[in-house]
Amino acid sequence: MTVPEVAHGDHVFWERIDRATEVSRTVSGRVLRFFIQPTRADCIHACTVDDIARLMSNVPPADWEGLETVVLRQPRRKEQALASVWGRLSYFAELVNRRGDVLYSGPAIVIEAVNPTEPLKFGKSLSLDDAAELERLRSDGHKVRLGDRNHTIEPTLESCRATQLYRTMPHELGHWVDFLEKVQRPSATLGPGEEADHYDGLLDRYHSRPQREKEHFAHAFAERLRERLEAIRAIPFDRELDLGQVKQDGLRLEDFRLSQS
Repeated sequence: MTVPEVAHGDHVFWERIDRATEVSRTVSGRVLRFFIQPTRADCIHACTVDDIARLMSNVPPADWEGLETVVLRQPRRKEQALASVWGRLSYFAELVNRRGDVLYSGPAIVIEAVNPTEPLKFGKSLSLDDAAELERLRSDGHKVRLGDRNHTIEPTLESCRATQLYRTMPHELGHWVDFLEKVQRPSATLGPGEEADHYDGLLDRYHSRPQREKEHFAHAFAERLRERLEAIRAIPFDRELDLGQVKQDGLRLEDFRLSQS
């Protein structure tokens, strides 16, 4: 079994956001757009729209210049089984519905819906990167058990939210800052006639760097941001789920609240 890399022609699988509802918030004087997909009965959006808007209000605007779209996406079962992630950054996404209509084109952060009652598995033998990730998950509040063959991570809604809001979002912002510093801002200083070729060269150099180098930059940025926000007591904060706002936005409460809550 494999997750198909394309859907609707040239679109990768995570660009397909059927039945998404678009809402917006004004953050630091900018419009931050959200596309929210309804979730399956066993999944939930751990981060609310207002959780993310509040976090972003404490991030320096220069660090998310040009990045003003967040997708709360429901992955398919196969994707969760074979290509599970907490979130991802797209430097240029083209979000489409089932018919292939383009809903949005541009950079976006995608945060995946989660099943907060389903354990996650790590192999018993861990690489240095895997061991570091396991410790980050532990620090987010996930319970970690070592069995005979695996490390089992037992999540909760609160620990999933902590991972996605306080670590995944800053991590993806780190990738964006890396891109701004190495591609977008240097290309903005080019004269007429220079833009296309030089921009392509900057882009090629950016993407040719080792993935581990890019991940190190994003992890370091996320850690610095988290430490700064904790120092000013901007995080952590209680989950922001305003029932009246959910209704006003045309969203479904069950996409943000566990059925037993």
